[in-house]
Amino acid sequence: MAAGMVSAVTPRLLIGECVRLGISQEKLLSEIGVSHECIHSASGRVPLEKMYVLWNSATRLSGDQMFALHAAERLPFGVYRVLDYMLAVSSSPRDALERSSQSFGLFNNVFRLSFRLHRDLAYLELSNPGDPRDLPRPYIEYILTNYLMRLRLVTQVNCKPAEVHVTYEKPPLTDEYHRVFGAPVRFQQAVNRLVFPRHLMEIRHPLADPELCELLESHVQHSLRRLSAAQRPMTEVQEALAHNLETGNMTLPALARQLAKSSRSLQREIHANGLTFRALLDNVRQERALALLSDRDLPLIEIASKLQFSSSSAFCHAFQRWTGQSPHQYRKQLSRFR
Repeated sequence: MAAGMVSAVTPRLLIGECVRLGISQEKLLSEIGVSHECIHSASGRVPLEKMYVLWNSATRLSGDQMFALHAAERLPFGVYRVLDYMLAVSSSPRDALERSSQSFGLFNNVFRLSFRLHRDLAYLELSNPGDPRDLPRPYIEYILTNYLMRLRLVTQVNCKPAEVHVTYEKPPLTDEYHRVFGAPVRFQQAVNRLVFPRHLMEIRHPLADPELCELLESHVQHSLRRLSAAQRPMTEVQEALAHNLETGNMTLPALARQLAKSSRSLQREIHANGLTFRALLDNVRQERALALLSDRDLPLIEIASKLQFSSSSAFCHAFQRWTGQSPHQYRKQLSRFR
């Protein structure tokens, strides 16, 4: 299974917001384990779990529990380039959100954005098909706020949802939700979504340009096909590394030999996907760890051994770094959904 990746655009924007608040860029990059070159590369991709660490670090260091909401509010139009422009030149919110949901994979290959109409309502929904439980609160707030702000900008109308649904628990303070969304927010719901009155979806966009919109969408679809083709070889690399993890032979030269490549060629391929060999190994270990932890009868020391850690404490330290929580906390979280 391919590792979850996101475009470097979002982490670059979040780090920029942190820097504006006086937080050191170097400290953030060190905490999340991503290079300056990857973040600032036009084609850079960042592993999803690194984004989770970034959200945790940004929220903690800023002291703002609503950091994601506020960061999305401050995003200038155009920072997401082709997707922003396609929203603007679409004919209506319905047209814009349908096209945008089909293009969401350009910036995130794990989560799914979907748009649908039902009776007198319209739904923009955010989900994680691979693991519905694995959608952190900051991501939900950021995506939903981001789309609402852009919808208001391109329509030049203060569009207000009828309701906002989120899957996480109600936080202690909720005033900011009402200020930003201007609608009731329902917590611990089955789906994360903005619920709009259907008539808002037919507002005509002032900057609608059908020909330009088709051109932009064609560019997006071409980029998605190219991205998909580029990620296929990484699936092979990850599967080979997962196999080597079981045998304990986890070096770059061993992996290169197994794939019939030179170490230098394989390293270039890994770097082209925004990763280092160490980060790739972390990805494979983390994915395997999450699967093993779902078996509550499996002791941590045995999981640590299967993942080639020297001790259970070394595994616990790595898992905390990957996810921001301990293996025990993760298992407790899993039990709530069973």
